[in-house]
Amino acid sequence: MESLALSFLLITLFLFTIISLNSFSSYASQLTYTDHCASMVPNSNPNESKFKDFPHGRFQVGYYLGGDKIVGADTFQKLRQKQVTLRIKSVYETDVFGIHKVGATLLVTTASSYYRVGNFTRGKRLKNRKRFPSSIMFSLDGFWSEYSGKICMVGTGSGYNMQLLEVVLKLYNVVNSSNTISTLAIGSLESLSSKNEVSYFEPISLFIFPRVDYEYSLDTIEAKTEFSNEGEVVLGLSINPVSFCANIFPMINGKYDLQYQSECNSAKYCSPVNGKYDFQLPYIVSLKELVCLDVKQRVRVLIGFRNSGDRWSFNPNTTLVGEGWWDEEKNQLSIVGCHFLGMEKSMTSVYVGDCSTRMILRFPKIWSIKDASSIVGQIWSNKTVGDSGYFKRMVLRKFEDQRVQISGTKYEYSQLDKVRKVSPRHEQLKNKGIRYPDVYSSDMRFDISVRISKRRVAWGYSVPLVVNDQIQQLNLEETFPSNSSNTLPSISPNSSSTGLYNVSYKINIKLLPNVKLGEEKSMLNTTTNVTEPVNVSAEGIYDAEAGILCMVGCRNLGSKNQIPSSNSLDCEVIVKFQFPPLDAKNNGGYIKGSIESVRKNSDPLYFKQLDVISAAFYTAEASQISKKVDMEVIMILLCTTLACVFVGLQLYHVKRNPDMLPLISFVMSLILTLGNMVPLVLNFESLFAQNHDKKRILLGSEWLEVNEIAVRLIVMVAFLLQFRLLQLTWSARKVYTKQKDLWIAEKKVLYVILTLYAAGFLIALLVHQSNTLQGDVVYSSSLSQQHSLWEDLKSFSGLVLDGFLLPQILLNLFMNSKGNALSCSFYFGISLVRLIPHAYDLFEALVYVDGSSLYEDEIADYYSTAWDIIIPLVSLMFAAIIHLQQQFGGCSILSWRINTKGVEEYKKVPVVTEA
Repeated sequence: MESLALSFLLITLFLFTIISLNSFSSYASQLTYTDHCASMVPNSNPNESKFKDFPHGRFQVGYYLGGDKIVGADTFQKLRQKQVTLRIKSVYETDVFGIHKVGATLLVTTASSYYRVGNFTRGKRLKNRKRFPSSIMFSLDGFWSEYSGKICMVGTGSGYNMQLLEVVLKLYNVVNSSNTISTLAIGSLESLSSKNEVSYFEPISLFIFPRVDYEYSLDTIEAKTEFSNEGEVVLGLSINPVSFCANIFPMINGKYDLQYQSECNSAKYCSPVNGKYDFQLPYIVSLKELVCLDVKQRVRVLIGFRNSGDRWSFNPNTTLVGEGWWDEEKNQLSIVGCHFLGMEKSMTSVYVGDCSTRMILRFPKIWSIKDASSIVGQIWSNKTVGDSGYFKRMVLRKFEDQRVQISGTKYEYSQLDKVRKVSPRHEQLKNKGIRYPDVYSSDMRFDISVRISKRRVAWGYSVPLVVNDQIQQLNLEETFPSNSSNTLPSISPNSSSTGLYNVSYKINIKLLPNVKLGEEKSMLNTTTNVTEPVNVSAEGIYDAEAGILCMVGCRNLGSKNQIPSSNSLDCEVIVKFQFPPLDAKNNGGYIKGSIESVRKNSDPLYFKQLDVISAAFYTAEASQISKKVDMEVIMILLCTTLACVFVGLQLYHVKRNPDMLPLISFVMSLILTLGNMVPLVLNFESLFAQNHDKKRILLGSEWLEVNEIAVRLIVMVAFLLQFRLLQLTWSARKVYTKQKDLWIAEKKVLYVILTLYAAGFLIALLVHQSNTLQGDVVYSSSLSQQHSLWEDLKSFSGLVLDGFLLPQILLNLFMNSKGNALSCSFYFGISLVRLIPHAYDLFEALVYVDGSSLYEDEIADYYSTAWDIIIPLVSLMFAAIIHLQQQFGGCSILSWRINTKGVEEYKKVPVVTEA
């Protein structure tokens, strides 16, 4: 009874505590709002039966400044876009007219950033990347004043380190009216903790752009008139009016290069953000969509300026908000940009004004070697010289490999005659039966390693822009009208009967870190900024029957941020590449070429020849490797499964013959157990994948990761079975009557094999070091891999496993034992499992272009043709010796009589077991 009374008392006390905490929490919440928000929006009693619509919609997306502490700042913070999402859950009327109770959640997040874990290939970043998500959700409650446009809410959230954050959210300019470009909801998120608490953070400034009931107001007749004073311009492509927003935003979003007039070398009179604060001349402008209207073909965008290549992040000092409309007469997007003002007072007083910036964007119909911009535009101020905020007209261009999906663009060749003169066709290079890459395939884009005088100084990539009249890497959807006179013809990959194709390329080269070129004449140190990559536009002819690509290139002599002029381009450049045949065995599988100047050595624009080289990863090779890897994984699973079966049969054998357990070599069991344990400790690729970096580039690592699970599970089973056999052998030895003699013989076995293994590994290491190539040819941007001692050890350990029967042979010899210690299925079965990879290696060397294999180790020292024959023969010989020893005695394999004094012949004897 006393125990029952005590339990009842504890339950009552617990319930009382919970009720008290809930009451205190409710009171604390009410007190918190009163203390921090009552002066802004008075609280009142809500009527939950009367709902109210929120004027800006239930979802609002904006940006914020600050907040590094609560979202987990790191070295990648500058690459992130800071965003907030306000979700209105409920709005109720209250007993005070015009005051509404609001419940909401606020998600403070950064756009996922990435770091590279793979290599570059063919000019594109790999998809195999890791991400750093960082966000925090706040649950908020408060009140909104419909007349003052103010909202104040309090609530809590959990930070990235799981600490509780108490906050107050204050918003301004939330009103029931039509939204225009000047409508901006601003506010702050503040911590309610004291500054000495861990949960405290500096106030965060919020900028939210309402998207509901938006009215476009800047496309007036006066504004449109300003865009008509450009003089003669080349009309761009017309855009398909159907699904205008779906077409326009994917094209205009992204970054553009700003190009200034030659006299612009400072921010004064040149920068669109000049005068606001000390900011260098911006070189990049980014566009990001906010709102779009299909019917009227209107857009609302953010225009951000920056002077570095980092990812754009919202900053009101360097960002404009603009309205745009599609001009059907000129086929251009016209945009009026407005500044954020009032920041000198406080962030809560920011507003949108000074709409003096003008911008136009066009989609060029014609590309050439001198300009292959996917989007071309201009930006200027409608103010006069001397006015505050005036800046000179600039040109903006969108390049990148993410070319706009335009089906009406044409390319005009201008250098083909020069190409034919400097590189006539060589008929003697033809070799019937040898195939080279298809000009329309992805094999034509590749990374390059760049050398000067055999010294590697830079790396880059080369990508085709146009083949004949067909622009490459474009999704030719109906973004532009299909009835355009410039639509692309349908070109068959085999349309050239002579094997000659007109091509245009973009080549990008960048110096490697810490490389010094000195005073030598090099194309890489003739630019105004050596940290900038060197871009070469080239066009020429690809001979598909000889694998030769010869082009004339043009390089920009000035900065890429200056508007090109007639004397700023050097087109006296010859670019040549020799592709290897699709059968890469014929010449090593390397694309070799050069970039050289045809000017005289005395010419100031002359530069020393650049030698380029790249490993060729052909599509056909990737397809073959994919099929081969499928077969190899099946082989791995089959071999490991068979190993489990054979070890299981051995366990069954010793269960029926327990007296044979002590005669099993403990060293042999230990080697097999460790051989199954190592794959569980090391990762799948490091054990089985030769050239796994190459295969990761061709196939991706996800496929290998999926199969790793299946392989590990089966290897785990094999390890447990082999460990059980090792345990049984150890236990049997402890109770065996002749255990002392067995351990003496086992020690002799250990001494012999350690001596043999040490000598063998030393010889293999010396041979390997003498034969190791020291080349620095790379594929992608990675440095050449030198084989380490660890890799040599892994390769030699495979040879030890292949000869796993040697310790048992030696033990039988030293003990002159006779009897079936090992089952026939075990020693022949495991030997078969060990020789299957070598048999497969011989097979795939004859079938596949790439002689590498997934199964063997990376340096493949013991997977050559010779080893593939020697090792299986030796393994079968060992199995035959075990069979003879178990039938006729351990010394039966010797053709001469040895002195067996003191050595007894061990035979199977009855064992008395307890009932």
